[in-house]
Amino acid sequence: MEPSEATTAEENQDATPLPKEMLNEILARLPAKSVGRSRCVSPEWAALLSSAHFVDLHARRANRSDCPRLLLAPVGSLYDDYIYSWQPGGQVEKLMPDDFAAKGLLAPVTKPCHGLVLIRCTDYGGYFVCNPSTGAVLPLPDSENPLKMIWRRSSFHGEVELPYFHEVSYGLGYCSMTKQHKVVLVLDTPAYWRPAAQESPLCYVNEEKPAVFLNGHLHYLCRDAEIITFNTSSETFGSLLPPTGFENASPVLTELDSCLCFCYGEPDSDDPYHVFLLKDYMEGRWDKLCCIDRIAWPETERMLLRSLCISPLGMYHSGDGQRKIMFGTGSCKVFAVDIDSNTPEILFTPDGTIIGSCEDDYTLPLCVFEEYLGPVGRTLEEMIFSSLTTKAWSDILKWMSARSVSELSLVCREWRAMIMTDRFIQSHVIHANLNKNPRIMIVVDARFGHYMNMKDFFDAGAPALYANLVCNAQPCHGLNVGSCGPWDFVCNPVMGYCQHIESVDDDVPLFAGRIGLGYDSEINKHVLCKLRYVKEQQWRSVDPPPRPIADMPPTYVSGKIYWMVEPNLGPISLRCEIVAFNVATDEFEVLQGPPCSHDNGRISILQLQGALCVACSDKSMNVLDIWMMKDIDTWLMEYHIELNEFLPEYLSENTTPLLVDPKDGRILLNTGLSLGYYDPKMLGLETIYTAGMPEHDARFWPIICDESLLCPLGPS
Repeated sequence: MEPSEATTAEENQDATPLPKEMLNEILARLPAKSVGRSRCVSPEWAALLSSAHFVDLHARRANRSDCPRLLLAPVGSLYDDYIYSWQPGGQVEKLMPDDFAAKGLLAPVTKPCHGLVLIRCTDYGGYFVCNPSTGAVLPLPDSENPLKMIWRRSSFHGEVELPYFHEVSYGLGYCSMTKQHKVVLVLDTPAYWRPAAQESPLCYVNEEKPAVFLNGHLHYLCRDAEIITFNTSSETFGSLLPPTGFENASPVLTELDSCLCFCYGEPDSDDPYHVFLLKDYMEGRWDKLCCIDRIAWPETERMLLRSLCISPLGMYHSGDGQRKIMFGTGSCKVFAVDIDSNTPEILFTPDGTIIGSCEDDYTLPLCVFEEYLGPVGRTLEEMIFSSLTTKAWSDILKWMSARSVSELSLVCREWRAMIMTDRFIQSHVIHANLNKNPRIMIVVDARFGHYMNMKDFFDAGAPALYANLVCNAQPCHGLNVGSCGPWDFVCNPVMGYCQHIESVDDDVPLFAGRIGLGYDSEINKHVLCKLRYVKEQQWRSVDPPPRPIADMPPTYVSGKIYWMVEPNLGPISLRCEIVAFNVATDEFEVLQGPPCSHDNGRISILQLQGALCVACSDKSMNVLDIWMMKDIDTWLMEYHIELNEFLPEYLSENTTPLLVDPKDGRILLNTGLSLGYYDPKMLGLETIYTAGMPEHDARFWPIICDESLLCPLGPS
C-alpha cells in the first residue's frame, strides 16, 4: 500500500461520523432513485432511508416549488417506449419504460397526490397508480377489464356489444388519518369495489375529467359543471357550484397555487380563457384570477400554442418576481402566461428533443410529478390473500371443478374476488387436474363456444360433423386452440369460453398447422404462435421456422410447441423431422424424429403422458406405431397397434391417438367418425361411438379438456 493511501485510510477511520440529523438532511435532498441506491450501502442506511420519517422528510426537501418537474407521456415521431421527464432549463430525460400497458396510449390524469400519479391507458387499456420517481406501477383491479365491460358476442358476424358503465370517473386521493392513498371510483351502478360510507349522489361524471385532490377532498366535475366532492377520511359526499357567470365552454378543473381552480374557454380558438380560484372553500367563493386574451398574443405564439387541449399545470414566480401560470397542451407543448401582462412565453416544445414532433390530441400527455420514496400500494392479490381465512378457502376450492368454483363465486364478494385472481386461477388449473380422469368433450359449434360432454353428445344421437374445422385435441394449461375456415380461436371448453383471433386476411385456406398454443411458466402466460405468409401488425414477429410446416395440428410439451416438417417442401431427410419453438426465447430449432418415413404413411405429432410422441402409420400393414422421445433425438417405440382386425372403421391413415387412460393404460383412438379404446395388453379395441358414413369428408372433433377458469382474452 502506498504511504498516501495508508494515511488516507487512517484519517477516514479517525473521522467523526456525521450526526444522524445532518445525514438525514443531506440525503433528503437527493432524487428518489439516488436514495434507492443509497439503501444498498448498509443495513443501517437501508433502515434509515426506508423509515416513514425519512420518506416524509424527503418529500418536503426534494421537491422545489420554484422548479417543477414534468412527466411527459407523448407518442412523438421518435417514440421509443419510454415516459420522459423535463424541468425548465433542463434537457428531456428518459424516466421509465411505458410497457406496463397492454394497449392504447398513456395519459397522466392527475397531479401528484403525495408523490403518486394516476395514469389512464386510452382505448380501454386500464388505469395504473404510478410513482414516476421509482418507476413502480400498480394496475387497478379492473385494468384488464376496464369500465366493467361485459363482452358478449351478439352474432358470429355481428358487432360485439359493450354494456358497461357510461358514467364513470376515477380519482386518486390521500387520507391523512390512515396515511394511505385511496383510489375512488364514481359510477352510475354498483360494482365490486368497496362501497363508500355514503352512497354517491346522482351525478353525471365523465371519464375524460378525473377527480382533483385538494385539502382532503376529491373533486369531480360533472357534465352540468356542478362539482361533487368526496371526503377521503369520512368517505362522505358534498357539492360545490361553479363560478358565477360560467359559460359551458370546455371547463377544466385542476389545482393551482394550493387552491381549487376552475377554467373555461375553447382551447382551439382565440376566445378568452378564464381562470378562477376557490379562495373561500367553506363559503364556496370563487375569485377570478385572470382572463387570458389570446387575440392580443403575437401571431407566431398564438398559432403555435393552439391546441385541442389546454390545462394549467402550476403557478410560479419568475426571476423578476412576476406571477406566471404554466400551461400544457395536447401536443406536449408547455408555455407560461404572465398574469398581469397577459404575455405568453414558450417554455418547451418536443421538436428537436429525443421525443420528436407530436400530434395534437384531446388528452393532455403531461403532468407535474414529485420526488417520492413511498410504495404504490399492494396489489389486489396481496390484499385478498393477506387473510388466513381466504388462504384456507383457496386451498379447498382449488381442487374443485371449474363449474363448481364458478358457481361458488356467487357466495360472497370475498370469494368472488379470490376466485378471479390470477393466483387462484393458476393454482386451480394445476390442482383440479391432478390424478383425475381426462375429461373429453365434443366440439358442437366452434363459432359460439358450444361444447358437450362426451356422454351427453352420445345420448343426443345427432352428431355435429365438420369438414372445415381443425381443433388441437390436447389442452395446454387449461386452454385449447383451433381453426375453423379462415379464422382461429382459443377456447376453454369446460367454461364455454371461445375467443376468435382476428386476422388481416380472411381468404387464407384452412391449414391445420398455422397456429400453436404454448405456455411460458416463467411469466405464467400462454403464448400463441401463428404462422403466416403476410405480416400482421397486432402480432409480434419472430424469425420464421427453418423448415416448412406440415398440414397437421402442432402439440405443446414442456415449454415448446412442436410441428412436423413437410417432407415434400424441405430438404431431403432419411427420417422425419420436427420443428420446435421455445416459447420463452422465441426461437425455432429442428429435431430429428423417430426412424419413420413419410412414404409409409401419415405421421402425426402429439403429447401422451406428458411426453412428446409421434404416431407413424404403415398403410400397407394397417399398423400404427407410437414413438416417445426420451431425450433429444432419442426415441423409443412405446406402442405397436395392429388395426387389421378392426377394419373398416379403423384405418391407420386416419387414426389418431388422443390419450392414455391413467388407470388402465388403454389408448383412446379417434378416426373422426369412430372413437374407441385400444387395450395394448389384450390387443382388443372397444368402440364407444361411431357416426356412420357422412358426406363431404366431415368428421366430429373430440377434445381433451382441463378443468380451468382461464379466459385470457376477456370474458366470452
